[in-house]
Amino acid sequence: MEECKIIVMKELIINSIDLWTEQHKNHYECFNGAFVDGFENNKIPFDEYKIVKNCNCIITINRYDINISNKHNAIIFYKNSKPTRLMVINKETELEKCINVALSQYFEDSILKKIYDKLNIKSSIVDLKEEPIYNETDITKEIDVGSCDRWKLLYNMLKGSYTESNTKYGNFESDQYEFVPNLYIKYKLNTDKENFIIEHKCAFINITKTRLIPIQENSLLTK
Repeated sequence: MEECKIIVMKELIINSIDLWTEQHKNHYECFNGAFVDGFENNKIPFDEYKIVKNCNCIITINRYDINISNKHNAIIFYKNSKPTRLMVINKETELEKCINVALSQYFEDSILKKIYDKLNIKSSIVDLKEEPIYNETDITKEIDVGSCDRWKLLYNMLKGSYTESNTKYGNFESDQYEFVPNLYIKYKLNTDKENFIIEHKCAFINITKTRLIPIQENSLLTK
């Protein structure tokens, strides 16, 4: 009698990643930055991306005066099948339209889509069909969030940029930031294959209180 083998698929748990948070519906700058960052000097930051529709990214915060709403769509970018970038997106955002705008931007004397085509960057879509879960945040007062996982990106973010590359995308209302200790923010997102649990325990906030840069607890910034 042949031995019966049971194969258990291990869930991929991710505690730190290049994380982008859409502030408001159809936040084109956020899409533009996420789709272009890292391609300078012939670099290839990812070779595939997956659009995840109707999911629930649950965002937990220990302060009521900082508003970050749960997100209900996402895009995961991969390099050699490994997740390297995650963008969490609002429910009402027109995904295809925002992606088309991002791919239509000019980059190094070309259109970004032509670079994607040349590099054969593939895309896919999965619809989890989850019922949306909302938190108690005031969406009309949502802060612009730039989660940070590495030193060079933090340096650029503190100058107002969204990107590690030299781009025009960012929040440049103020270049003066103060450190906020004991600020806890957790992102939790389960997709068809991944389990993202990304925690932050401190942050920087600009003096106009329009931009927040939380530091990922399990990233190179804390090790």
